[in-house]
Amino acid sequence: MDRKPTYEELEQRVKKLERETIKSRQIKLALKESEERYKSLFKNNHSVMLLINPESGDIVDANPAAISYYGWSHEELTTKKITNINTLTKKQVFQEMERAKKEQRRRFYFQHRLANGNIRDVEVYSGPIQLHGKELLYSIIHDITEQKELEAQLRQAYKMESIGTLAGGIAHDFNNILGIILGNTELAMDDVPEWNPARLNLEEVRTASLRAKDVVRQLLSFARKTGPERKPININSVITGALKLLRSSISTSIEIRSNITKESQVILADPTQINQVIINLCTNAAQAVEDEDGVIEVILEKVALEESTAQSYGLSPGLYARLTVNDTGHGIDPEIQDRIFDPYFTTREVGKGSGMALAVVHGIVMNHDGTILVDSSIGKGATFKVFFPIVETEPLPEITTDEDLPTGKERIIFIDDEESILRMGRQRLERLGYMVESTTSPIEALALFRSQPDQFDLVITDLTMPKMTGDKLVKEILNIRPDIPVILCTGFSEKLDEEKAREIGAADYLEKPLDKRDFAFKVRKVLDAE
Repeated sequence: MDRKPTYEELEQRVKKLERETIKSRQIKLALKESEERYKSLFKNNHSVMLLINPESGDIVDANPAAISYYGWSHEELTTKKITNINTLTKKQVFQEMERAKKEQRRRFYFQHRLANGNIRDVEVYSGPIQLHGKELLYSIIHDITEQKELEAQLRQAYKMESIGTLAGGIAHDFNNILGIILGNTELAMDDVPEWNPARLNLEEVRTASLRAKDVVRQLLSFARKTGPERKPININSVITGALKLLRSSISTSIEIRSNITKESQVILADPTQINQVIINLCTNAAQAVEDEDGVIEVILEKVALEESTAQSYGLSPGLYARLTVNDTGHGIDPEIQDRIFDPYFTTREVGKGSGMALAVVHGIVMNHDGTILVDSSIGKGATFKVFFPIVETEPLPEITTDEDLPTGKERIIFIDDEESILRMGRQRLERLGYMVESTTSPIEALALFRSQPDQFDLVITDLTMPKMTGDKLVKEILNIRPDIPVILCTGFSEKLDEEKAREIGAADYLEKPLDKRDFAFKVRKVLDAE
């Protein structure tokens, strides 16, 4: 028979139950206070916050900031699963969370869908929490879309910087090569009579070399290595020349039609950049046609804009050269038309365009005091209209090869580490009547000048040379004889331009390649100035 508990034992049991009841009440009260504090923090927090059931993916609760951010009401949002707003599938979301768990991290990067259909890049900080006896996940969401876009632009800027560095290196070497081709072609033309069929071939080589020079300038301009050189030009001839070059780079299944007015239209512009405008617009049109049997139409005409029309275009009233490029491509979605001139914006697949072509066009047109308009709809192609203000100035005369060149009898030291350029430069100068000492070594040139400084009238030196650069050679020569004129030549340099060359004492600065006309007039100009 069981023993009955004594009064003391019963009293101890009662006291124990009272203690446990008090503790239980304290725990419940603490939990309630904790939940109340959490609810207050949850509702009043300016950060977007969600409560999620980790097993089902249901959104259990959303704070006011989340409702405002996503654009759904509280009732709508709490009837969704996290996979309804995440662009990843449920499986992908939980795979990512499992990886994070193994890596002991609570930060995730996703893309979330808003009520209006927009997709935003978000950073999610997530962790477990006990509420109402349930194990839930709380998520704090930060929108990082602008940050991601800035990072993308920064990466693109680094890429462009690399392209610019590469372009500079290419320009230096390529301009040296072009200088050899152009110079020797012109020397050969001097020896071939005009009636000889070979003369025509040599003229074609010379023309191609000058075009290649413009291509290098275009590359450097695109990489922001050179600024525009605006001068009065006949835009008709620039557009006509660009279209000849384009034909070889666009699919033969695409027909290029041109309607270029014969009336001369003079604008104040950099011909290389105008060439780039037509090339970029036509290349963009060709990509829109996508090698199907399509048509690109290029029209150039003179138009007069009255005040009301000009004002709607953001221009001043007056005469304009209007360049129109039409295509029969797939057209541009109206929703993105206001973004097509944004840098790095493109609808093309990776590897099929950087999104810079139209942005470059827009920048060039704005820098030339013009404007660009676009008219397009899906399935009906696109029309780009570019307006350049016409100036009442005669265009600069085009270079001719049969012009009488200035000559002289002065003594010149010519220095270049490229043997071919040295030989070609010496022949050019000697055919103009000058007496020339030439060397590939700046050290030898300095020694020669030091031995008889009063016997020379001009020094022409390359910039980039081994053992001693051209700028250092200039300083050494001027230390010996401060009044001697020096011309610095280079294929390309980031560190030196015409202004800096004059600062170190050079009389003038030349960029290769130079045709014989520019070279002859520059040499004579410097000598006559002295």
